[in-house]
Amino acid sequence: MQTKPLESKYSSKKRQQQQQKQENKGWNNLKGLIGNLLLVLLIQSFFIQGYGTPTGSMENTILIGDRMFFNQFIYGGSTPRNIPFTEIRLPYLKLPAVREPKRGDVVNFDFPGFRDEVVASTKVQYLKRIVGEPGDVIEIKDKILFVNGERFFEPPAIQYQYNVKIDSSKITPLKFSQELNSPAFLDRFEITDANTIHTIKNNSGVLFVIPIPKNKIEEFKSLDYIKSVEFNIENKNNVDPQIFPKGSGWNRDNYGPLKIPSKGDIITITKENYFWWDTFIKREGHKIEMKNGQVMIDGISNSYYTVEQNYYFGMGDNRDNSLDGRFWGFIPRENIVGKGLIIYWSWDANIPFSRFSDLLGSIRWNRVGKLIK
Repeated sequence: MQTKPLESKYSSKKRQQQQQKQENKGWNNLKGLIGNLLLVLLIQSFFIQGYGTPTGSMENTILIGDRMFFNQFIYGGSTPRNIPFTEIRLPYLKLPAVREPKRGDVVNFDFPGFRDEVVASTKVQYLKRIVGEPGDVIEIKDKILFVNGERFFEPPAIQYQYNVKIDSSKITPLKFSQELNSPAFLDRFEITDANTIHTIKNNSGVLFVIPIPKNKIEEFKSLDYIKSVEFNIENKNNVDPQIFPKGSGWNRDNYGPLKIPSKGDIITITKENYFWWDTFIKREGHKIEMKNGQVMIDGISNSYYTVEQNYYFGMGDNRDNSLDGRFWGFIPRENIVGKGLIIYWSWDANIPFSRFSDLLGSIRWNRVGKLIK
């Protein structure tokens, strides 16, 4: 009768050592992964953050499909504001700023909420250009932005919608419509927001409403079949009920004057302007109500409110297709995260990954490495 030999103490010890070695290797790999994730979070929180463009509100300065780095250190980096990959907010610590945001900066920021929301219903970051600092007075007259009475700098790629009239003796409306559907024509004039092109019929014929970037407008006007190119302006008497502040009587093309609050400002609250300021005051953590014709702040009759922090005003460079401060209001300083630095990658984000070869073919090499200004 044969018996199975007993395992030697030596081989048993050796197997235990190998098993322990494998466990240590797995643990070390896990620690390395956690360490790398923490390092990435640290870099993203305090120094450089990656950001993608989900909308065309900053076209043509920034296009849908641009991937960018934002400098967070300059405004004071912070520990993570959200649990990673969720919308759950976290308490955070913030470093001192190298400098404060200023007019002209392209910034990303935590969206403060729509006009009438005390707490934002969506926890996302927006991307806009700062056009007003604390204490500035902004005003828009027939689309043109003025800050403290002076015309605001317009970046080369800013775009507006224009009413375009053609010479029908040189080109028919149908032929021109076909041009506007031609990728070559759109590329030539850098018309990236083509889905907003439409027509208006009036007594003088057909007007084509086209978004054209500033740096291409003169070339566009030089086409021999173009008769006129003029701003598509919303009449100042047309009140947009969606505009901020509530009940202002303004629209996106004729807006203000509006003073941007700064820390320490004293606002006088009246029955007439109550709806301008009720959400603002509630966002700063106070209760406000109108009772028997009197303004009550934190339960006390008080017509004066002292602003507790600095605010900014942001607008998109795609002025006629941007959900910005004109519709939802001021940006609290604490919400501003970083300043646009550089575009590190760009392609047509409308092409799905299932068409990967087409996606690769859409890479915009001329935008890679472009500084954000």
